Amino acid sequence: MGTANPETGLCHAVLSPEEYDATSESSPSVACAGSHTTQTFHVTKLSGPLASLEVRPNQQQLKAAGKTLCTVEALRGYLSASDRDGTIGLAVTSYFPSRDDWAAGSRAVRCDVAVTDKDGTPQETGFDLKGALAGPNSAAVRLCYRQEAKDGVLSEDGIDVPCSEPHTAEDISAWIPQDASLATPAEREARCLPYALEFLSIENMPAGIVVQPIIRTVGTARTVRCAVAPTEVLAPGQSPVLVTGSLAPERTPKVRVPETGGVASNG
Repeated sequence: MGTANPETGLCHAVLSPEEYDATSESSPSVACAGSHTTQTFHVTKLSGPLASLEVRPNQQQLKAAGKTLCTVEALRGYLSASDRDGTIGLAVTSYFPSRDDWAAGSRAVRCDVAVTDKDGTPQETGFDLKGALAGPNSAAVRLCYRQEAKDGVLSEDGIDVPCSEPHTAEDISAWIPQDASLATPAEREARCLPYALEFLSIENMPAGIVVQPIIRTVGTARTVRCAVAPTEVLAPGQSPVLVTGSLAPERTPKVRVPETGGVASNG
């Protein structure tokens, strides 16, 4: 596959770290239902002073430009993410025309997303990410938390995990700096409730699901991460029941196309 005319939606088997970090990538596309490492979620064109250069700029210059062209907003649009969909394990990279294609006039920019492990290393997958957050298999890229329990009480914080792994609560993409108005669990739950209803697309919380905020502390800053979870009352010494999958309702995928041609980086 050439680098002059990339296409949105194609998947690629970019296997080595060197290939993943390269300025250009020209391997043939592969079926998204088969094993691949990256998927092109947006194609745009480089403009401005950098694009006017006759000789292709160096890798640092191009990758810096890619970060402004391959935006989180464009990626979330491709995933059909709603405002309440939190994600984990996604990384974005950008590819530019080869030296020959650049010399021939191409300024195309290919924005790819990869599913990564906890260390950020791209992994081989058979998961098609187009509209993924609206579909039935979205748990693989949704953010969930695994909390510990002591004397029948779950910890305030939890380890970040994909919702496809055992967890106790699911993020709903509403993170609020904690102040005096959010000092108690009841106050935190009340603040998170509207976001939970929006996430679940309902007017009242159903039986069997509760608002379960997570407290994340970084230095002296504390953030309330709104989350939802299956109802659970723990007895002293009882381990929390871990679940897999997502509570998000399935919906019709709507892949949004940025009007000005920006693209994404995981948020």
